[in-house]
Amino acid sequence: MGAVGYLLSTAYYQLFIFRFLEGFGSGIINTSSMIILTKRLYKDEKRAKVLSRYMIARRLSMGSAPFLGAIAAYEFTDKAAFLLYAAIMTAGVIIAFYNKKFLNNINNVIGNGVKDNGSDNAGNLKNLKNINDEDMEIPNVNINIARWEPKITADKEPPVYESAYERAGHLKKYVVLLYNFNFIVLCFLTFSFFFSRIGSRRELVPLVGYSVMNLNKADIGLLVSISAVIGVVLTYYSDRIINAMGVKNSIITSFIITAVGVLSFIIFKNIAAFGLSIILLSAGGGFSGPARNLYLMDSVDKSHYDEAIGIYRTLSDLGFVLGPFAIGAVFDYFNYISAYGLVAFIIILATILFGFFAKSYTAVIPA
Repeated sequence: MGAVGYLLSTAYYQLFIFRFLEGFGSGIINTSSMIILTKRLYKDEKRAKVLSRYMIARRLSMGSAPFLGAIAAYEFTDKAAFLLYAAIMTAGVIIAFYNKKFLNNINNVIGNGVKDNGSDNAGNLKNLKNINDEDMEIPNVNINIARWEPKITADKEPPVYESAYERAGHLKKYVVLLYNFNFIVLCFLTFSFFFSRIGSRRELVPLVGYSVMNLNKADIGLLVSISAVIGVVLTYYSDRIINAMGVKNSIITSFIITAVGVLSFIIFKNIAAFGLSIILLSAGGGFSGPARNLYLMDSVDKSHYDEAIGIYRTLSDLGFVLGPFAIGAVFDYFNYISAYGLVAFIIILATILFGFFAKSYTAVIPA
């Protein structure tokens, strides 16, 4: 709907409204897909490989979309880019509906921790003791415990809602997560990653490249493209790196590479260091994403995955939002070195906290 709204908008406030709608939908998509993947791959020996392929798909889409949109806008009109975007999202909707039954079966299976025996209700009778007697008074209602949702029969009886006991259980899960130090440190690490990645790559790179390094748009685009290719290649091999080094060591190494990239430009302040900084920032993120997702699987109890991923994604998006604002403000009120210094401080602080205080879990079994 947001994509179609872009196409039909005729005023700025309309773009603002549909941008909000698009972001809301994007948050649901990213969180839900990670919940499905995390539960599906729980203790799977090939989980690092699958996550690396998932991250490659995301990186390729984010890398190619601006290029395709620019071509559409240049060859036709700005509206053509929005039309292309709406067409791609429509294709996504069709795919999502086509796979709806498949995804529901995954939810039923992974939610109950049992194998699917061909029935959509496999394991639905598990943990019925958690339902209060008064909640079961309505006849002809089949409760899907895996998703805590009612399934209405042909009689169209009113749905059975969560009991107070169940709602308290959800709240308790959030409290448990807040006392999980390893998870909280991981969330801060992810916050720092998106804070630095979005703020530096999407804001500092064009600002510094154009106003300080005196590069033209083509040179800046070339540097970003090279760094993106390196990031995709490292993401492709990230499962091998993770299996060889372990999850925690892979995360620490990726953030050290990122920190070195930022510090190199602060120290040398020349065009070579600027290019190296861009490349190292992308290289550091090349295997960081899959490794952080694997650490989340290990540090959180499986029954808390839904709530944990919700918190995890919220904090990562917070870094996505605050990064450009904070870095832009520092750049404007002080200078570009101070802006790079802020990025370096956040990255180094998160790396030290995670490296020295977070628990190291059992290494991933090689696929």
